[in-house]
Amino acid sequence: VQQSHIYYWLREDAHQIFATNGVERLRIDSSGRLLLGTTTEGHANADDFTVSSSSVTGITIRSGTSNLGNIYFSDGTSGDAEYRGIVQYEHANDRLNFGTAANTRLSIDSSGRILVAGGDSYHADADDLVLKERSGGNVGMTLQNTTNGFGVIYFADAASTTVGRIQYDHNNDSLDFYTGGSERMSIAGSGVNFGANQTF
Repeated sequence: VQQSHIYYWLREDAHQIFATNGVERLRIDSSGRLLLGTTTEGHANADDFTVSSSSVTGITIRSGTSNLGNIYFSDGTSGDAEYRGIVQYEHANDRLNFGTAANTRLSIDSSGRILVAGGDSYHADADDLVLKERSGGNVGMTLQNTTNGFGVIYFADAASTTVGRIQYDHNNDSLDFYTGGSERMSIAGSGVNFGANQTF
């Protein structure tokens, strides 16, 4: 014992193994990796701590009923460098937050709403996904395709997964509208085409 610390030294190039009931439970291998329930480390990019079992496996973070449970991704030892990336659960609000660059970017609230960039203003009929502008006053969403693909938004119900859709066809640069599973209107460079092939 030195300076009120307890040291366990294994000076050889070997593992430290901890067992209960005659079975190995945990080891610190000669490289300093922590292995729980296994003797084999994980992928080289994520092998500092490996948890394993022969059945369902998990890790629990238990916090107070009105407190936070956090996983932080850090690249420093002070300031916001200690929490550049964030996975956080707010028990007071039953809300799951994800953060980058030390700021919350996306949240899933207790009702299952997905709130992006701090979205907090929405109509009850359109609140499942809320996007808030980050800066400059504008907000938007982009569907990126190859030069000959489709960008599609589908409207589904219990009877059909394609009952309605809005589609951009990059093959001919047309914007198409469907209801009842059929195309009703298409806007292209040549004009507006309705379901009966009438072009205006």
